[in-house]
Amino acid sequence: MKRKITALLCIGILLLGGCAEKPAKQDVPKQSVVGQEGKEQETEEQKEKEQETADDKMYIGEYADSDAGGMNLEIGKGDDSSYIVQIGIAGLTYLEDGVGELTAEGMKFTATDAAGNPISGIITVEGKNAVVIFTDSTWEYLENGDSFQYIKSSDIPNIRSESQE
Repeated sequence: MKRKITALLCIGILLLGGCAEKPAKQDVPKQSVVGQEGKEQETEEQKEKEQETADDKMYIGEYADSDAGGMNLEIGKGDDSSYIVQIGIAGLTYLEDGVGELTAEGMKFTATDAAGNPISGIITVEGKNAVVIFTDSTWEYLENGDSFQYIKSSDIPNIRSESQE
């Protein structure tokens, strides 16, 4: 009797296990280590890399000024782990040499203002909306705390190079 019940349980488990939906494969291969129990565990480094890639896609692209359609915010991936940030503020300035770094708070950037001094701030993105807040400015036309809103118009940035100017 025990053998029949055991056999029926095994068949039931095999049938139910075969009906389970397989999870979709991810583009990024996962690194893993085998624990003492034989279970796979993702390394912390891999989790951080996957989170950064997801955040990357959220930030990278072209954004139009929500008030004056002519000026843009451009964020692109640099050669190393930094980002290229170009900020246009209608009727005021164009910051073309910005360098960004992705942090837990958002994308922190530093650029050169129109007077030739360093200027920095943070960019946050929610959905298709980006907000640029200047946090360290000595330029008389941009004060600390000044913010500008942009709306994402493309996932592909239109980064201007010096040869285009």
